[in-house]
Amino acid sequence: IEATINSIAELGFADTTLATVTKRAELSHGTINFHFKSKDLLFVETLKYLAEEHRDHWVAALDNAGPKPEKQLAAMIEVDFDPAIWNENRLAVWFAFWGEITVRPAYLKICGQIDADRLKEFERLCHSIVEEGGYRDVDASLVALCLQSLIDGIWLNTLCQPEILQRDVARRMCRSFLASWFPNHFSSRE
Repeated sequence: IEATINSIAELGFADTTLATVTKRAELSHGTINFHFKSKDLLFVETLKYLAEEHRDHWVAALDNAGPKPEKQLAAMIEVDFDPAIWNENRLAVWFAFWGEITVRPAYLKICGQIDADRLKEFERLCHSIVEEGGYRDVDASLVALCLQSLIDGIWLNTLCQPEILQRDVARRMCRSFLASWFPNHFSSRE
């Protein structure tokens, strides 16, 4: 799987073959064929791996953040910019898969599920903050959707212009956005 990620990141979808993966993984072609049967199945399993990796990181972050919803939301944001998730190879591969979702229903299903799961958590946390903070005119679901879109946009901008968007800037952007909606819970200076 890691060899596939590295191959897609370096060569793209079209030039990633079972041969490029086996060479990077230092395995025989037969071993890869035994486990995955085809390049398409290998790609599906690679996308599932990336989705599970991302989910596992934010679930662990939620568990470690304590009971306060603003701490949990901040922890989820940290995960989205953790070097284990937010690095050149991972971002390139995520966008390669996202670029294929219109023609590959299996990719759409996997990407759609991880996005829906993350959005559900964002919504749950934003609703808790709205309730706790008495933010009467704040649409928690809209804030959650905007936050997810902001993070996805930052990921894209990071891939296109890595010299501009550094981790601390990306985190500050998200905190500033949340501070504009939840000023008693977030600060743009943190």
